[in-house]
Amino acid sequence: MKFIVLVFCGVLIAFSTATAQVELVTGNCFPAELEFQELQKITSEESFANPERLSKVEDGRLFSDVGFEKYAKRVYSTGDSASLSIEVVTLLDSRAAYSTLTLLRESNLHDGPPGDFFVKSPAGLQFSQGRVWVRIKGNGASEDLVRRVAISVSNRLGPRQSKPPALVAHMPKLGYDSSTLRYYPGTKAFEDYSGIVGGATLRLSSDMEIAQARYSNDNRTGTLSLLSFPTAEVAEEYFSGLTGHEPSQKAGNKTYLKRAGPIVALLVGSFDPGTADKILSPIQFSYSIRWVYEKNRPKTIWGIPGSILSTVVKSLFFVLLLGGLSIIVGIGIALFRFMVRKRSVSSPDHPDKNEMTRLEMR
Repeated sequence: MKFIVLVFCGVLIAFSTATAQVELVTGNCFPAELEFQELQKITSEESFANPERLSKVEDGRLFSDVGFEKYAKRVYSTGDSASLSIEVVTLLDSRAAYSTLTLLRESNLHDGPPGDFFVKSPAGLQFSQGRVWVRIKGNGASEDLVRRVAISVSNRLGPRQSKPPALVAHMPKLGYDSSTLRYYPGTKAFEDYSGIVGGATLRLSSDMEIAQARYSNDNRTGTLSLLSFPTAEVAEEYFSGLTGHEPSQKAGNKTYLKRAGPIVALLVGSFDPGTADKILSPIQFSYSIRWVYEKNRPKTIWGIPGSILSTVVKSLFFVLLLGGLSIIVGIGIALFRFMVRKRSVSSPDHPDKNEMTRLEMR
């Protein structure tokens, strides 16, 4: 009994320890104490979820525009007056984190690790992972230390996704300059950080995603904007408004439009019609249809839903099986008792063999 109690207590302690470890990793993505010898001590630390405090944070306005949830920052001393800071911003979704990375980057995007996507700069490193955006700055810290810390933070954030927003995948490849890609999950961020397309002011809708990049071909350049709407009908209405009223633009630039489903493409630049057609023609959109209703619709047999009939049949089967097993067990017990009794009667030591019954009659 004591052994069983000890085993139960050991399992309970192990489960509690494992749970505590999971909470530690997911709840705090900063490096653990003594994980890096170069990080000597924490000089400052802050964490908040109040969006009003973003006004005192670098790029806080962008965090608010894309969808802010939580901010955390920690600064380490690395010796010899050098330091390393880690900012972790939890945003509304993965699109918001990806948008923040494209708008604040200073170089090309790379596939992770660290993170889903990352960019390097002379000041440090940024990456997005899920709905989290991370910026690590090394003031005098080595590039190797910055990368190792980034890998540690990324591992604590959980599994990677490695998928950009679906709208980015529709950017044509001909003449595409990936280093200029900018993605906006909504119009608020676009208004504050761009608002124009190749010198043309873009008419905004209340609910749309925007992806922009520079294009060049045959010594001609321009900017392509992909606008994604909730439905094809909304996109058609917006497209009709653009064709009826072309936006003002710089002299020498031309505007080319195309609609594919809920996506509207707006190409502004010095392209001739032939080049513009080559750039815009790959933009296609197709719907994928799955007959979920037909697949999951319950079948009926003799007017009875298949699930109910299946349950009844299974219940009857198990009842018959249980009854059969009971009969077999009963027969076995009866045969066993019969054999035991037969052996005991045939034994010479049985009471019936050694006793005599005497009757006295008068």
